[in-house]
Amino acid sequence: MKSLVFFFFCLVITTNTSSITNTSIASSLFNTKTKICWYGYWTVFIYNDNISDHISVHVQSGDDDLGNHTLALKDNENWSFCEAITLKTLYYAHFYWNSKTVFFDVFNDDLSSRYCTPWKIFLPRKCVWLVREDGFYLGDDITPFPIGWTKLHDW
Repeated sequence: MKSLVFFFFCLVITTNTSSITNTSIASSLFNTKTKICWYGYWTVFIYNDNISDHISVHVQSGDDDLGNHTLALKDNENWSFCEAITLKTLYYAHFYWNSKTVFFDVFNDDLSSRYCTPWKIFLPRKCVWLVREDGFYLGDDITPFPIGWTKLHDW
């Protein structure tokens, strides 16, 4: 019975999310100001790289609606969260630019393991989306385009 209670406790504390804010990655994997992350601490960034018009993005998960955000040229939005111990954390987003609309997952286990910061003990991880006129690119850090970027979606 004690192990069942402990498992439930771990599951509850690893599903924390926070609103999109313009803050840097937390300094420690296990100390996130509000919760303890037992499995992993993530920050997802979305950058408007070369679209001179404003773009809008609406980010959601099954539990949280992080709202609509407008990104000017070279602007970014980001949010941080503890990954669920089940590795089933999912965030998706709607992107709007002029008459174009696109919808896709911006964080899930497959994306994070293939394109984002590799796992290293005690270090926070990140996924970085680069929004460009020709599509959406994912990488593990801000690097000069196109080095380190993988195009995953078109407008």
